[in-house]
Amino acid sequence: MCGIAGIMHLNKEIKLNVQSDVLVSLKHRGPDAQRYFAFDNAVFYHTRLSIIDLTEHSHQPFLWNNKCLVFNGEIFNYQTLAKSLNIPNAKSDTEVLIQYFDKYKIEGLHHLNGFFAFAFYDNEQQELYLVRDRYGEKPLYYYYDENILAFASEIYPLLQLIDKKFSINEDVLYTYFRLHYIARENSIFKGIKRLLPGHYIHIKQKQIKFNKWYSLEEQNNDSSESFDKLLADAVQMRLVSDAPIGAFLSGGIDSSIVCAIAKQFKSNLHTFSLGYAGEELYNETSDAFQIAQHIGSIHHNFEITYEEVQSKMNDILNAIDEPFADSSAINVYFLSQKIKPYATVALSGDGSDELLMGYNKHKVFLLRYYPILKLLAILTQPILSIFPDNRSHKFFNDIRKLKKFVRASQLSPLKKYIYLSQWAEDNYIHRLFSLSLNNHYFYQLFEKYQNLDEVKLFNLADIEMVLANDMLYKIDFFGMQNAVEIRSPFLDHRIVEYLYHTHFENKIYYSQQKYLLKRYFKDKLPSFVFQKKKRGFEIPLHKILPNIINKNPFLTEEFIRDQKLFNYSVIQELKTQLNTNINDAALKLWTILVFQHWHNKFQKYIAH
Repeated sequence: MCGIAGIMHLNKEIKLNVQSDVLVSLKHRGPDAQRYFAFDNAVFYHTRLSIIDLTEHSHQPFLWNNKCLVFNGEIFNYQTLAKSLNIPNAKSDTEVLIQYFDKYKIEGLHHLNGFFAFAFYDNEQQELYLVRDRYGEKPLYYYYDENILAFASEIYPLLQLIDKKFSINEDVLYTYFRLHYIARENSIFKGIKRLLPGHYIHIKQKQIKFNKWYSLEEQNNDSSESFDKLLADAVQMRLVSDAPIGAFLSGGIDSSIVCAIAKQFKSNLHTFSLGYAGEELYNETSDAFQIAQHIGSIHHNFEITYEEVQSKMNDILNAIDEPFADSSAINVYFLSQKIKPYATVALSGDGSDELLMGYNKHKVFLLRYYPILKLLAILTQPILSIFPDNRSHKFFNDIRKLKKFVRASQLSPLKKYIYLSQWAEDNYIHRLFSLSLNNHYFYQLFEKYQNLDEVKLFNLADIEMVLANDMLYKIDFFGMQNAVEIRSPFLDHRIVEYLYHTHFENKIYYSQQKYLLKRYFKDKLPSFVFQKKKRGFEIPLHKILPNIINKNPFLTEEFIRDQKLFNYSVIQELKTQLNTNINDAALKLWTILVFQHWHNKFQKYIAH
C-alpha cells in the first residue's frame, strides 16, 4: 500500500519541473520512504508503506531495463508469477510486476490476484500505461490536456502537479448530496477524472487511449472448487506480509468468518473491534470478544467516547480529499489508528454484503417468497406515514426501515434500487441549495442497469456503485490516514465471480440473507452470529455533532449567506431538528459539514 503520482509531458517545449510537495501530501499513505525519479519528459513519485520486503530493494519508483513502475497495492500471487518468468529469489511483488507487465502487458492483468493502481513507463518507447484493479480497491485520479497527463492516488497531490484552478462539477455536487459519495469517473472538479475499475489508459506518441480490460459480466463462474475452499485460499493469500498483520472483527457474519479462517493459517492472529462506550446501539465489542474466544485469536476491544471523536473531528474533516459523507468512515479512521501498534495490515469482511445481498435494502426481495407482504405494505402505509424518520431510537428506526420497505415495494426495479440506495431526495436538495441543480446526470448514472432483471440490477449496481465508490473508497482513504492497509478476501476476483453468478437462493433464501455463508460456516462459529440482526458500522452522529455544529465557522448564518451556495433557512431547520434527530437531521448536517470543510481546504484550486 502506497501513494503514487506522476506527470508526463506531451509537449516537449514545456519545461518539466519536479514538485517535491507532492511527496509531502502523499506521505500519510507511505511513511516508510518517499522518492521520485525524473526522465526527460516524465516524473514519477512514490511514498511507500513497506509490507512485502521491508528493505530498500523494493523502494519505488522501481527501475528496470530503462522502464519505471510506481505501484499502489499488492499482488498476492507474485511468487507464482515469478516462477513463470524464471525470476529466482523474487523479494517482492513490485519487481515481479514490472517484469510481468513488460512481457504480457494488458493480457497479463487477468493473471494478477490482488488489488492495484499502477503506472508503467517505458522510457525507450516513450510509452505509459495507467492501470486500475478490477473492482476499484485502489484509487487513481487523472487529468489530461494537449500538453500533459498527470495522475495521483488522491486529488490534492494531483492538483499540486497540475497547478491550475477548476470549476466544481455541479452534477457531481448534486450526486454527492443524494448518495453521500461521488460515483463513477467524474470527480467533484470538472476536468479531473477517476480511472474506472477494470480500466486502463495507454499513451504512445501523444496518442491517448482509454480502454476496459475487465468486465465482471463477461466472466464465467467456472471454478471447480467449492466456495469454502475458494474463500479459505483467498484469506490465506491475503495473510502474506512481512509487516505485522491482523484482522477486523466487528461481531457480524462476514468479519467473523474471515477471522475464523485466518486463525487456521495464523496461530497468533490479532483481531480488533471498535465500539462507543456506553452505547448499546453502537457497540458490538462484547459479541466480537465472544467470537474471538471461540476462534482463539488474540483480541483487542477498543472503546471510544464522544469527546475523543470530537477532539479529532477537525483532523478527520480536513483530511477529506473529496466530499464523502459515509459517517462510518470515522470508525474506520479510529480503528485503523488504534490497531497501528499491533498491525500494519488488517483483513476485513468488506464486499460480502454487496455480493450476497446482506443489506437492509435487500429485504425487499422477501416479496419473492412472501407476495402477501406487498398487500400488507399498502394497507399499513397510511399508519406508518404518521411516524417521523429517526435513526437514533430503536423503535423509530425500525419504523423508518419498514416505511422504506413499504414504499419500495410499490416501485419499478430501477426506481426501487435508487430509492433504497439514496440518503436524500430531490426535493430536499433543491430546498437546500440557493443555486439551481438538475438531477439528469444523477439518473444517467443508473441508466445502464434499467434493462437488467431485478436481481442482476441490484447486484451489479451494488458492486459498481456502492462498493467501488463508497465502501472501498472508505477503507482505503481512511485506513491510509493512519498508514494501515486493509485487505478484503471477499474481493478476490475468483470469489466475486463465483458469488455474482451463483443462484439467487444462495444469496437470499426465504427470510435468510447471505444464505451461502450460513450453509458453509454455521458449524464454525457460535450460533448467535447467524441469528443477530444486521448492524452497520454506524456512528452516533446525533450525539457527537451538536457541539461541533454550534461552534463550526462554516455553518454560521453570516458565512452561509456570504457563500451564496446554501439556503440558511434549511440549515437552521436541521440544527433545530438535531436534538431529536428527526428527518435524518444529523446525517444531513454531516453531509453539509463535510462539504464545507472540503470547500475550505480546496479554496485556492476552485475557479469561481
